[in-house]
Amino acid sequence: MTDPGEQTEPTPRRRTQRERREATVAKLVDATIAAMSEVGYSRASVQEICRRAGVSHGGLFRHFDTRLDLVVTSAAEVGRRQIATFLERTAPFFAGGGEFVEVLRAIRAAARSALNIVWFELLLAARTDSELRARLVPIIEDCSKEIYLTALRVPAIAAQPEEIRQAAVFTGLHMFDGEALVNAVYPRPDLDEKRLRLVGRFFESTAG
Repeated sequence: MTDPGEQTEPTPRRRTQRERREATVAKLVDATIAAMSEVGYSRASVQEICRRAGVSHGGLFRHFDTRLDLVVTSAAEVGRRQIATFLERTAPFFAGGGEFVEVLRAIRAAARSALNIVWFELLLAARTDSELRARLVPIIEDCSKEIYLTALRVPAIAAQPEEIRQAAVFTGLHMFDGEALVNAVYPRPDLDEKRLRLVGRFFESTAG
């Protein structure tokens, strides 16, 4: 018999089927993102993803009909994390403090993150994969809209004339994306600060 004065450990609550499913899906998505970041899209095979997630092939296909379905779900999660990262890095400038070049430095850091490398892998794959491309487009549209709205909370960006504001924002973002892609293979630290100053002067010259 148990001593009435003894403390007994509570029996761990059994996870529901939904909780188990969500945990498995989260593991698979995390493993897919990590695999694309570290070994690239083409080598992020079902075998590689399952190995990283600690999930059997059967376990993967219980939740996703195809590898593409898993990739698209992972792409949506990459987009969600990108928006959160962009918000976190630009939020300190919403009140208008600091030099604009520091805003650009924060955006560059987001572009060079491991998470953004996954986005590059997806875009490069989608260039020649029409099915992937078709399924990525709505995700890209939603992410672009959220990132643009976040960028407009930075006063120096919101000050751009309305007729060029969107083009100016995405010109800057795509420049840093391209820079990050080249930098992964051929870094040019001697140009980093000059490029930031040049873009900063462009935004200052066009501000309304």
